[in-house]
Amino acid sequence: MQTPAAPPPAATPGARPPIEVAVTFDDLPAHGPALPGMSRMAIIESLNATLRKHQMPPAVGYVNGHHVEARPDEREVLKAWLAAGNQLGSHTWSHANLREVGLDAYLKDIDRNEPLLAELAGTADNGRAWKTFRYPYLQEGMDLPSRDAIRQHLFARGYRVAQVTIDFGDWAWNDAYARCVAAGNTKAQESLREGFRKTAVNFLRWADAAGQQATGHRMRHVLLLHAGAFQAQTLDALLTAYEKAGVRFISMDEALQDPAYAVDPGVGDTWGSSFLEQLIEGKKAPHPPFPLQPLDVLDAVCR
Repeated sequence: MQTPAAPPPAATPGARPPIEVAVTFDDLPAHGPALPGMSRMAIIESLNATLRKHQMPPAVGYVNGHHVEARPDEREVLKAWLAAGNQLGSHTWSHANLREVGLDAYLKDIDRNEPLLAELAGTADNGRAWKTFRYPYLQEGMDLPSRDAIRQHLFARGYRVAQVTIDFGDWAWNDAYARCVAAGNTKAQESLREGFRKTAVNFLRWADAAGQQATGHRMRHVLLLHAGAFQAQTLDALLTAYEKAGVRFISMDEALQDPAYAVDPGVGDTWGSSFLEQLIEGKKAPHPPFPLQPLDVLDAVCR
C-alpha cells in the first residue's frame, strides 16, 4: 500500500509568500558568440546541469529552426535539452523582425518552425507541449491591427503566448564577455559576472513591486534569459541569488495560469517591451521607476 504524501507545511503566520518565477531561454540551439573550447553542446549541457542542481521544473527553450538548417549537428543540442526534461517552444524560424519582413512573411516564418518542433517534441497533449510562442525582440506588432493579426494566427494554430515580465537585457553580456575573454582581461570578466547577478536581482525586485501595483496581487513572473555561453557560466549564481531573494521556481504552465496574463494591455506597437511594461502603459498603472539595462556600458567593455 502506498504511503500517502505528507501535507505541505503550514505557512508561518505573517510570512510573505514566495516570488514565483518561471525560467525561459530564447534562441536555442545557439545564441551569441561561442567561447574557445565551449561548443554549443557544452553550453546546453552546462545549462541542463545547473537546472538539475537547483531542482528546477522544466524550463522552456524557444527555438529558431534556421540554426538547425544551417548546422544540422545542432539538432542534437535540442535533443539534449529535451532529454534533460526541459521543453521547447517557438521563436519563429529565423528570429524574424516584423518591421523588416512584413506581416505575411512573419506569419509564414511562424509556420515554418512547426515541423522541426513537432518532430523533436512530439504532439503530446495535442501539441501544447511545444506550442508556446515567444515573440522575437518582444515585438508583438507594429500597431494594433498587425498585433491582432499575429495573435489570431497564433491562437488559430493552438499557441499560447509566452509573455515576459523580467527582462534585464541578459543577451548584451555575451558579446562583452567574449571580448574580455579574447583580451585575457580576467578582472573585467569577473566584473561582468557580478554585474549580471546584481542587475538580475534588481529587475526581479522591480518586477515584483511593479507587478503588485499593476495587477493588485503578487503575480507569477516569467524570466527571459538566452542560451549563450555567458549564461551557462553565470546561471548557477543567478538562480542562487534569486533563491536568496525569496523566489520559488515554477513551470511556464504554472506561470501562465496567473489571471494577469489573460488581460489585453491594448498596446499595439511594441519593441522590447515586457508584458508588465505593457500592462503599465495600457492601464496607466502606478509603478516604481523603470530600471535601466546597462546596454551602453556593456557595449564599451573591453573595446
